[in-house]
Amino acid sequence: MSRTRPLAGILLLALTTFGLVATGTSPTVANPAFVVSGTAPRAAVHPPLVQGVVVDQFGKFVDDVEVDAVGSPGGKASALTYASKRDDGPQHGYFYLEVGKKGSYTLTLSKDGYESLTIGPVKVPRLRSKVALGEITLTRKPALTRTSAGLAAGSITPDAHGRVEVSVSTKATTRPVGAVQVREGHAVVGTAALRPADKGSATVVLDRLAAGSHDLKAYFLGSKTLKASASKSMTLTVKKPRHHHRVLPHLG
Repeated sequence: MSRTRPLAGILLLALTTFGLVATGTSPTVANPAFVVSGTAPRAAVHPPLVQGVVVDQFGKFVDDVEVDAVGSPGGKASALTYASKRDDGPQHGYFYLEVGKKGSYTLTLSKDGYESLTIGPVKVPRLRSKVALGEITLTRKPALTRTSAGLAAGSITPDAHGRVEVSVSTKATTRPVGAVQVREGHAVVGTAALRPADKGSATVVLDRLAAGSHDLKAYFLGSKTLKASASKSMTLTVKKPRHHHRVLPHLG
């Protein structure tokens, strides 16, 4: 009896071992990427993308913005704008959404400290689409401020100018800038300008005021990034000086 296996038997065994010849009723495929069939393998279908970059009203990229997309019919996605570890990284503010289906989408962008924004309809015409929205502006809300004020002196004479020490503070910056006014009712009786070097403090020199009591308030007028605010009322008293009459000695 021969100890050598016929060549045809060896080849058949090898093909059967690697799943390239049918055994039983169904073929076995050892490697899913390799399919023996009469047609070419189908290419993977990539979902449609919606992408863009978020900036604020000053052109600064905004990281960690929540972007949500809801489609009609069906389909939804959400993402955060990318926050690069580099201050000058080109990825700041960038987002992309795999929306899954073609159709019409409404996008909502939101982040604490910013005005929410809704964009739509954004048309996704087909699968494998890449819809680029470019730059999207998300408006930063003005930050809250606190204004406090005090009189340099509570009582002055009509020929003197009162002085008010005004302080404006905010969590947004240690160097708020903007105009400061002191008013009596609606009448402006003194103004000053806060500059970065002032660090939120200013002295307002008042106009000359008539004799009597004057209820005053200090106002910070705000800016694009800071909300306006007002101090509590303060009372300035303007007194006429007393005239002392000299008593002339009686001559007689």
